[in-house]
Amino acid sequence: FSSEIFRNSSLFCFGAMSGIAPQYAEHIAACRELMKAEGVECLLVGKAPAFFWLTGGRCYVPTIEESGPAQLFLDQEKVVVVTTAIEGNKMRTQECPGFEVREAAWAGLPGTMDAIIEELVAGRKVEKDTDSLSAKIDELMVDLSDADVAAYRALGKDIGEALAEAAKSVSIGDSEYKVAGITHACYNKRGIDLVMIAVAHDERIAWDRHPLPRLGPGTELKKVCMIATCGRRSGLVASVSRVVCFGEVPAELRTIHDVCMQVDAEINLATVPGKTADELYHLLTKAYADRGFAEQILQHHQGGLIGYKCRHWIAQPGGTQVIKAGRAYAWNPTIAGKTIGSKSEDTIYLNKDGAVEVLSASPDWPMVDVKTADGRTMPRPDILVR
Repeated sequence: FSSEIFRNSSLFCFGAMSGIAPQYAEHIAACRELMKAEGVECLLVGKAPAFFWLTGGRCYVPTIEESGPAQLFLDQEKVVVVTTAIEGNKMRTQECPGFEVREAAWAGLPGTMDAIIEELVAGRKVEKDTDSLSAKIDELMVDLSDADVAAYRALGKDIGEALAEAAKSVSIGDSEYKVAGITHACYNKRGIDLVMIAVAHDERIAWDRHPLPRLGPGTELKKVCMIATCGRRSGLVASVSRVVCFGEVPAELRTIHDVCMQVDAEINLATVPGKTADELYHLLTKAYADRGFAEQILQHHQGGLIGYKCRHWIAQPGGTQVIKAGRAYAWNPTIAGKTIGSKSEDTIYLNKDGAVEVLSASPDWPMVDVKTADGRTMPRPDILVR
């Protein structure tokens, strides 16, 4: 089954879903074609990535949960959001406008919701998005439609601006949690939910590769701050990291950030259709080794395919996943030195012609034109000196 073949076919039609935004009507139609091809009569979607992809709405209440009090029922004629009376107005008017919403009494859950679903299923076979179609749905959601790309560009623009604003707002003496709070505010005011925030100051950048923010003595910013993020809006996720230094950049930081930028340029420009995850992993291995940092490939994953998840897959040795045009990728080269660490990360879109477009550029950020081993050049974000 190919979503690209389907999207180019004359079968595609929004007619029966005129109240639903075209971006999600297209996704629903693609999902129905998959269901038909796989002999699935009814699909029940409860996990956030697939629910986002099909509706653009948030199905959860606590953000730590992968699912919540809203599910989506889908067959060849109906698409219905099934939720509780608590969530009904929100799902109907805010999260999933244009969708039919059916509400179950909260008293008696889960039986009250099950009864609505049983009525919709009407004795037919039903699959969940976590069952046999899971991998194929994942493949559909990473093939970005024109509407997805437009939304991704808007998200990338905003997330690049948001992180730049946060980085320019932190101060010496700030705790990691305060920096995280500043970053949250910059993202939230642009309608972006931070689904991952890592903040490290000074020597901790070398200690912890996923530095969750901390509070208390020893967390205060002295000179160098690294902020790494994944931000989500209407389901699409963009990743971006930036480094700030107060005063002269230490020699070790200068060296390792230069290498991070070089490896970042190498991997981004090597993201071409037909390359495998295994090939890119070994390209990264060589890029680190050629610059005297061979051990770094073993200390942190390097990124991979992004979309409706922070990563749909990461490049690993033996990885059989194939780079395809029309998808988004986020690579995150990172080095831990003896006294400091660094990272270079943006979200890119590989367009239909196979060209790389950086989605998450930060305005007025210092950039370096980095030359790759084969002589090509790509601008990468430098350290912001304040």
